[in-house]
Amino acid sequence: MKILIADDEALARQRLQSLLKEISGDFTILATANNGLEALNQCISEKPDLALLDIRMPKMDGLQAAAEIIKANLNIPVVFITAYDEHALAAFDNNAIDYLLKPVKKQRLEAMLEKAKHFRFSPQSSLEQLPLTSTTRKYLCSHSHQGTNIIDLNHILCFKADSKYVSAITATQTFLLDEPLKALEEEFSGAFFRVHRNALVNISAIKLLNKSSAGQHQVILDGLEQPVAVSRRHQAKLGKFLRESSR
Repeated sequence: MKILIADDEALARQRLQSLLKEISGDFTILATANNGLEALNQCISEKPDLALLDIRMPKMDGLQAAAEIIKANLNIPVVFITAYDEHALAAFDNNAIDYLLKPVKKQRLEAMLEKAKHFRFSPQSSLEQLPLTSTTRKYLCSHSHQGTNIIDLNHILCFKADSKYVSAITATQTFLLDEPLKALEEEFSGAFFRVHRNALVNISAIKLLNKSSAGQHQVILDGLEQPVAVSRRHQAKLGKFLRESSR
Protein backbone atom coordinates (compact mmCIF):
# COMPACT_ATOMS: atom_id res chain seq x y z
CA MET A 1 0.00 0.00 0.00
CA LYS A 2 1.48 3.32 -1.14
CA ILE A 3 0.72 6.13 1.30
CA LEU A 4 0.73 9.93 0.99
CA ILE A 5 1.16 11.97 4.17
CA ALA A 6 0.06 15.63 4.11
CA ASP A 7 0.57 17.89 7.12
CA ASP A 8 1.95 21.42 7.39
CA GLU A 9 3.84 20.47 10.57
CA ALA A 10 7.16 18.76 9.79
CA LEU A 11 7.23 17.03 13.19
CA ALA A 12 3.77 15.56 12.61
CA ARG A 13 4.85 14.18 9.23
CA GLN A 14 8.00 12.71 10.76
CA ARG A 15 6.02 11.10 13.59
CA LEU A 16 3.67 9.38 11.14
CA GLN A 17 6.59 8.20 9.05
CA SER A 18 8.31 6.76 12.13
CA LEU A 19 5.15 5.00 13.30
CA LEU A 20 4.53 3.50 9.87
CA LYS A 21 8.06 2.11 9.82
CA GLU A 22 7.40 0.39 13.16
CA ILE A 23 4.28 -1.35 11.85
CA SER A 24 4.78 -4.61 10.00
CA GLY A 25 3.02 -4.82 6.66
CA ASP A 26 3.29 -3.95 3.02
CA PHE A 27 3.29 -0.16 3.48
CA THR A 28 5.35 2.35 1.51
CA ILE A 29 5.52 6.11 2.15
CA LEU A 30 5.13 7.26 -1.42
CA ALA A 31 5.27 11.01 -0.79
CA THR A 32 4.80 13.77 1.77
CA ALA A 33 3.23 17.22 1.39
CA ASN A 34 3.11 20.32 3.58
CA ASN A 35 -0.17 21.76 2.25
CA GLY A 36 -3.36 20.59 0.59
CA LEU A 37 -2.46 21.96 -2.83
CA GLU A 38 0.78 19.98 -2.89
CA ALA A 39 -1.10 16.91 -1.65
CA LEU A 40 -3.64 17.19 -4.47
CA ASN A 41 -0.88 17.56 -7.07
CA GLN A 42 0.86 14.47 -5.72
CA CYS A 43 -2.38 12.48 -5.72
CA ILE A 44 -2.81 13.39 -9.39
CA SER A 45 0.77 12.54 -10.38
CA GLU A 46 1.73 9.72 -7.99
CA LYS A 47 -1.63 7.93 -7.49
CA PRO A 48 -1.17 6.73 -3.88
CA ASP A 49 -3.37 3.96 -2.49
CA LEU A 50 -4.19 6.01 0.61
CA ALA A 51 -4.00 9.71 1.49
CA LEU A 52 -3.53 10.84 5.10
CA LEU A 53 -4.61 14.50 5.15
CA ASP A 54 -4.33 16.98 7.99
CA ILE A 55 -7.50 19.06 8.04
CA ARG A 56 -5.98 22.47 8.76
CA MET A 57 -3.33 23.25 6.15
CA PRO A 58 -2.39 26.42 4.23
CA LYS A 59 -3.20 27.15 0.56
CA MET A 60 -5.79 24.36 0.42
CA ASP A 61 -7.11 22.62 3.53
CA GLY A 62 -7.57 18.88 3.85
CA LEU A 63 -11.32 19.05 3.34
CA GLN A 64 -11.02 20.82 -0.01
CA ALA A 65 -8.18 18.55 -1.11
CA ALA A 66 -10.38 15.53 -0.33
CA ALA A 67 -13.27 17.06 -2.28
CA GLU A 68 -11.06 17.65 -5.32
CA ILE A 69 -9.66 14.10 -5.11
CA ILE A 70 -13.23 12.83 -5.33
CA LYS A 71 -14.23 15.16 -8.18
CA ALA A 72 -11.16 14.16 -10.17
CA ASN A 73 -12.24 10.49 -9.89
CA LEU A 74 -8.83 9.53 -8.52
CA ASN A 75 -10.36 6.73 -6.41
CA ILE A 76 -7.98 7.40 -3.53
CA PRO A 77 -9.35 6.68 -0.03
CA VAL A 78 -8.78 9.52 2.44
CA VAL A 79 -8.10 9.50 6.17
CA PHE A 80 -8.27 12.86 7.96
CA ILE A 81 -5.78 13.80 10.67
CA THR A 82 -6.78 16.45 13.19
CA ALA A 83 -6.04 17.79 16.64
CA TYR A 84 -9.65 18.98 16.87
CA ASP A 85 -12.23 16.37 17.81
CA GLU A 86 -15.12 18.46 16.45
CA HIS A 87 -13.95 17.57 12.95
CA ALA A 88 -14.33 13.83 13.57
CA LEU A 89 -18.04 13.58 12.81
CA ALA A 90 -17.65 15.76 9.71
CA ALA A 91 -14.93 13.42 8.46
CA PHE A 92 -17.31 10.47 8.51
CA ASP A 93 -20.15 12.54 7.03
CA ASN A 94 -17.84 13.40 4.15
CA ASN A 95 -17.02 9.77 3.40
CA ALA A 96 -13.49 9.65 4.76
CA ILE A 97 -12.79 6.04 5.65
CA ASP A 98 -11.46 7.04 9.07
CA TYR A 99 -9.89 9.84 11.09
CA LEU A 100 -6.87 10.04 13.38
CA LEU A 101 -6.60 12.37 16.36
CA LYS A 102 -3.26 14.00 17.12
CA PRO A 103 -0.96 12.91 18.59
CA VAL A 104 -1.46 9.75 16.55
CA LYS A 105 -1.06 6.53 18.53
CA LYS A 106 0.57 3.45 16.99
CA GLN A 107 -2.31 1.13 17.91
CA ARG A 108 -4.86 3.50 16.37
CA LEU A 109 -2.75 3.82 13.21
CA GLU A 110 -2.53 0.03 12.90
CA ALA A 111 -6.31 -0.29 13.19
CA MET A 112 -6.82 2.35 10.49
CA LEU A 113 -4.38 0.63 8.10
CA GLU A 114 -6.16 -2.70 8.58
CA LYS A 115 -9.45 -0.98 7.79
CA ALA A 116 -7.95 0.70 4.72
CA LYS A 117 -6.79 -2.65 3.32
CA HIS A 118 -10.36 -3.88 3.04
CA PHE A 119 -11.93 -0.61 1.98
CA ARG A 120 -13.58 -0.37 -1.42
CA PHE A 121 -13.73 3.24 -2.51
CA SER A 122 -17.02 4.49 -3.99
CA PRO A 123 -16.55 7.93 -5.57
CA GLN A 124 -20.20 8.19 -6.59
CA SER A 125 -21.47 7.92 -3.02
CA SER A 126 -18.82 10.41 -1.91
CA LEU A 127 -19.99 12.94 -4.48
CA GLU A 128 -23.31 13.14 -2.67
CA GLN A 129 -21.62 14.82 0.30
CA LEU A 130 -18.59 16.80 -0.79
CA PRO A 131 -16.63 18.26 2.11
CA LEU A 132 -17.12 21.92 2.90
CA THR A 133 -13.99 23.99 3.14
CA SER A 134 -13.21 25.50 6.51
CA THR A 135 -11.80 28.67 4.91
CA THR A 136 -12.33 30.62 1.70
CA ARG A 137 -10.51 28.85 -1.10
CA LYS A 138 -7.49 30.36 -2.82
CA TYR A 139 -7.46 27.82 -5.65
CA LEU A 140 -10.13 26.21 -7.82
CA CYS A 141 -9.86 22.98 -9.77
CA SER A 142 -11.05 22.22 -13.28
CA HIS A 143 -11.51 18.51 -13.94
CA SER A 144 -11.72 16.99 -17.43
CA HIS A 145 -10.82 13.78 -19.28
CA GLN A 146 -7.42 15.36 -19.91
CA GLY A 147 -6.69 15.75 -16.20
CA THR A 148 -6.99 18.37 -13.47
CA ASN A 149 -5.97 22.03 -13.72
CA ILE A 150 -5.42 24.00 -10.52
CA ILE A 151 -6.29 27.69 -10.90
CA ASP A 152 -5.10 30.49 -8.63
CA LEU A 153 -8.19 32.52 -7.70
CA ASN A 154 -6.23 35.77 -8.13
CA HIS A 155 -5.70 34.94 -11.81
CA ILE A 156 -9.41 34.57 -12.56
CA LEU A 157 -10.82 37.70 -14.21
CA CYS A 158 -14.41 36.54 -14.44
CA PHE A 159 -16.79 33.62 -14.17
CA LYS A 160 -19.34 33.05 -16.93
CA ALA A 161 -22.27 30.65 -16.96
CA ASP A 162 -23.50 29.08 -20.18
CA SER A 163 -26.35 26.62 -19.83
CA LYS A 164 -25.21 24.11 -17.18
CA TYR A 165 -21.51 24.98 -17.46
CA VAL A 166 -19.51 27.66 -15.66
CA SER A 167 -16.21 28.93 -17.05
CA ALA A 168 -13.38 30.52 -15.08
CA ILE A 169 -11.65 32.95 -17.43
CA THR A 170 -8.07 34.15 -16.96
CA ALA A 171 -6.01 36.42 -19.21
CA THR A 172 -4.78 33.42 -21.20
CA GLN A 173 -7.13 30.47 -20.65
CA THR A 174 -10.69 29.36 -20.00
CA PHE A 175 -11.43 26.50 -17.59
CA LEU A 176 -14.69 24.61 -17.13
CA LEU A 177 -15.91 24.22 -13.54
CA ASP A 178 -18.54 21.90 -12.10
CA GLU A 179 -19.74 24.48 -9.57
CA PRO A 180 -22.84 26.71 -9.90
CA LEU A 181 -22.37 30.44 -10.36
CA LYS A 182 -24.54 31.18 -7.33
CA ALA A 183 -22.26 29.16 -5.04
CA LEU A 184 -19.18 30.94 -6.40
CA GLU A 185 -20.87 34.31 -5.87
CA GLU A 186 -21.66 33.48 -2.24
CA GLU A 187 -18.20 32.12 -1.46
CA PHE A 188 -16.24 34.92 -3.15
CA SER A 189 -18.59 37.87 -2.56
CA GLY A 190 -15.74 40.07 -1.36
CA ALA A 191 -13.65 39.48 -4.49
CA PHE A 192 -16.20 39.09 -7.32
CA PHE A 193 -19.24 41.16 -8.28
CA ARG A 194 -22.27 39.95 -10.24
CA VAL A 195 -22.79 42.10 -13.34
CA HIS A 196 -25.20 39.82 -15.19
CA ARG A 197 -27.29 36.76 -14.41
CA ASN A 198 -24.55 34.75 -16.12
CA ALA A 199 -21.39 36.64 -15.10
CA LEU A 200 -19.24 37.55 -12.09
CA VAL A 201 -16.21 39.82 -12.49
CA ASN A 202 -13.07 40.17 -10.40
CA ILE A 203 -13.43 43.48 -8.57
CA SER A 204 -9.70 44.18 -8.58
CA ALA A 205 -9.58 43.74 -12.39
CA ILE A 206 -12.26 46.34 -13.21
CA LYS A 207 -10.83 49.18 -15.32
CA LEU A 208 -13.90 50.91 -16.70
CA LEU A 209 -17.70 50.81 -16.89
CA ASN A 210 -19.00 52.20 -20.17
CA LYS A 211 -21.48 51.73 -23.01
CA SER A 212 -20.93 49.94 -26.28
CA SER A 213 -21.84 51.55 -29.61
CA ALA A 214 -25.15 49.69 -29.37
CA GLY A 215 -25.87 51.25 -25.98
CA GLN A 216 -25.15 48.12 -23.94
CA HIS A 217 -23.47 48.72 -20.60
CA GLN A 218 -20.26 46.76 -20.27
CA VAL A 219 -17.31 46.44 -17.94
CA ILE A 220 -13.72 46.46 -19.16
CA LEU A 221 -11.37 44.16 -17.24
CA ASP A 222 -7.61 44.53 -17.02
CA GLY A 223 -6.11 41.62 -18.94
CA LEU A 224 -9.26 40.65 -20.85
CA GLU A 225 -9.76 41.92 -24.38
CA GLN A 226 -13.47 41.10 -24.57
CA PRO A 227 -15.76 43.37 -22.48
CA VAL A 228 -18.27 41.73 -20.14
CA ALA A 229 -21.91 42.73 -20.60
CA VAL A 230 -23.67 44.38 -17.65
CA SER A 231 -27.42 43.85 -17.41
CA ARG A 232 -29.83 46.68 -16.60
CA ARG A 233 -30.70 44.93 -13.37
CA HIS A 234 -27.10 45.07 -12.15
CA GLN A 235 -25.73 48.28 -13.70
CA ALA A 236 -27.02 50.58 -10.94
CA LYS A 237 -25.57 48.33 -8.20
CA LEU A 238 -22.25 48.15 -10.01
CA GLY A 239 -22.12 51.90 -10.61
CA LYS A 240 -22.86 52.60 -6.95
CA PHE A 241 -20.25 50.07 -5.85
CA LEU A 242 -17.56 51.62 -8.07
CA ARG A 243 -18.38 55.15 -6.88
CA GLU A 244 -18.18 54.13 -3.23
CA SER A 245 -14.96 52.20 -3.82
CA SER A 246 -13.26 55.23 -5.38
CA ARG A 247 -13.88 57.52 -2.42
